Amino acid sequence: MILDIGTQTQGNGKFTMTKEIPQHKDKLGRVLALGDCVVYPQSNSLGIGVIKKFNPKMIKVAKIGSKWEQNKYPQDIVKVDGPEVSMYLLMNSSKK
Repeated sequence: MILDIGTQTQGNGKFTMTKEIPQHKDKLGRVLALGDCVVYPQSNSLGIGVIKKFNPKMIKVAKIGSKWEQNKYPQDIVKVDGPEVSMYLLMNSSKK
C-alpha cells in the first residue's frame, strides 16, 4: 500500500512524494491490519492488545484496558479472533 504525503516541485518538474506503508505478518504468516487483536509476550506472561500503528520494522500495540502502548516485532505477535476474544474485549476494554 502506498500513501501520498504531498506534492512538491523541483526545478522545472513536478514530483509526488510517497511513503510506503509496510505490510507485516504475524508468527503464523497472517497479514496484520490496524485494529487487529493480537497476543504478545509481556515479561513472563502474555499480553492482549490492539494494533495502533505500523512502523517500518515494528508494530505499536496498545494493551487492552490500559493506556500502555509498546512497539513489538511482527514475529513476536499472533493475531487472534473469535467469540472468546470478542467476549474478553467487551469485559476488559473499560478497565483503567
